[in-house]
Amino acid sequence: MKWAGNLTLKMDEKEDTYSPGSIEAERYAEDAIALKLSSSDNRGIVTVRLSKEECKNLINELTQRL
Repeated sequence: MKWAGNLTLKMDEKEDTYSPGSIEAERYAEDAIALKLSSSDNRGIVTVRLSKEECKNLINELTQRL
């Protein structure tokens, strides 16, 4: 899935911004998934692991804001 916007990574008080790339979802554990966000040039990659409950909360929050 392609996404719009920028990917901003902050570590040790330093911040880098990358151009949009893709989002991939894969099963992380029996009741969890991992979202992998990458920049278009694959210089910036973030993996966010979410439990089933965290996924539900994220979906609820996103739909409420639409």
